[in-house]
Amino acid sequence: MEAESLEERRAALIIKYRGLEVEEVEREGNKVYYYLRRGEDRYVILCVLGEKTIGISYIRDLKEKVEQKGAARGILIGGGHYTYSARSTVERLNDEVTREGRSRLIELIPPSLPAFDIFQHELVPIHEILSEEERREVLEQYHVKPYQLPWIKASDPIAIIVGAEPGDILRVRGRSETAGEYISYRYVVE
Repeated sequence: MEAESLEERRAALIIKYRGLEVEEVEREGNKVYYYLRRGEDRYVILCVLGEKTIGISYIRDLKEKVEQKGAARGILIGGGHYTYSARSTVERLNDEVTREGRSRLIELIPPSLPAFDIFQHELVPIHEILSEEERREVLEQYHVKPYQLPWIKASDPIAIIVGAEPGDILRVRGRSETAGEYISYRYVVE
């Protein structure tokens, strides 16, 4: 998948590091839709190209495509800022689905997210989200509660790229000149 714009490069990073598989790409004016799959779950990414302001109409378009495709989540990537009404609509939609016990319906990717592969830098270690079983094992092994681990904000570019949400635990695998290879864990907070 060859990405042309900054928004498409950000989408390519998210697709790669969240382990998503592209089923179809649809171009519609200044919008690019990616229809994705991971296991049984389906996802829709909407890239809005060349807009300085992203409003509620794009949220409605994405919500419609998510419902149409039966997707678990929609991800909106734009190069401009999101209007207040767009952000509040997303919050309201996400509140509705979390009350039903599901995770977020729509995720807004900030325009400040790097468009290059940050994990290619030698000082940036690989981050992975732990499964429920791995999470239990780590907490038992170290005799800690999740909040006692070092924190990483959900708004951190690394957390956004790998798809970490508040409450998740990340495994960090890196190399150090003094310690050699190491593994550490970080707790994702709001």
